[in-house]
Amino acid sequence: MKPVDLGGETHSQRIGFGCSHITGGFEARSNIRVLRAAYDLGVRHFDTAPLYGHGTSEEIVGHAFRRDRHKVTIATKIGIPHGTLSYKSQFVRLLATPLRRWTPGISKFAAGKMYSTPPRTDFSPASIERSLDKSLVKLKTDYVDILLLHEVRVKDISDELLTKLGRLVIEGKVRRLGIGTNIQSMREIQEKGYEFEVYQRPWSVFVPDEGLFADRYRIFHGSILSAAATIREKLRADPRFCRQLQELSGLEFRSTDDIGKILLLAAVSANPHGLALFSSKVQTRIASYVKFVTENPPAKLGYQLATAIRGNL
Repeated sequence: MKPVDLGGETHSQRIGFGCSHITGGFEARSNIRVLRAAYDLGVRHFDTAPLYGHGTSEEIVGHAFRRDRHKVTIATKIGIPHGTLSYKSQFVRLLATPLRRWTPGISKFAAGKMYSTPPRTDFSPASIERSLDKSLVKLKTDYVDILLLHEVRVKDISDELLTKLGRLVIEGKVRRLGIGTNIQSMREIQEKGYEFEVYQRPWSVFVPDEGLFADRYRIFHGSILSAAATIREKLRADPRFCRQLQELSGLEFRSTDDIGKILLLAAVSANPHGLALFSSKVQTRIASYVKFVTENPPAKLGYQLATAIRGNL
């Protein structure tokens, strides 16, 4: 299968920006600046969903790229209802921002609890059309480059659903269809013979399964959060391992940002014909990640770093 062309040849266009943390309300202006910073650094793919940002992420993405719509690719999702962000929630988030920055462990724990509960999904044809139309309005566009079935399971797929999705493509509202779910569900969907062009899947450097679904255009996510804490502890406990990664990468590993850089590069290396997503609300961190991926050959260094990590953990 011919790979989906979602960007150019530069390494910065082999990474995409995840927008789950992008919110509107009181944080709208700062988050638009974050998205524009990623764009100015060469990132051209942005991944959002109706649920993200308590229902405001799509709107901020749309505002940020309303004048550059045809210069970026946007992925959004269907299946999980749109969220809501009340004024009270906005105010609480604004007050909590310093706490989240000072105690990232608490923020990650809260996010883990939030997303550990199975989401309520609705893949009825009428629901997905309503959801997509609402997303298009928020995104200020008449089409999305990729539409992903969010947390879909094999039992959710029907002939009626597939017919509706095909019509959305024919109508021009969707360029490409895909699934964004867990590995097991992807296996079951593929075993049933259902065809989707894009597979957005979790990936960890600890699991050498990058050969899965290699006949599809793949988008990896979760490469940093899935491994950063474990590698940080190993670096502290094992000086030899630390020296090995320092020599390979040229980084000192004085902060978790350095760990994030090598994990993102490893993900890019493991997915040479697709994309690896990353995310941050700190512009200097975004710049350092993009710079590291851009200046280092992922096919060589990314592979070496992944091999070194797997050999020590």
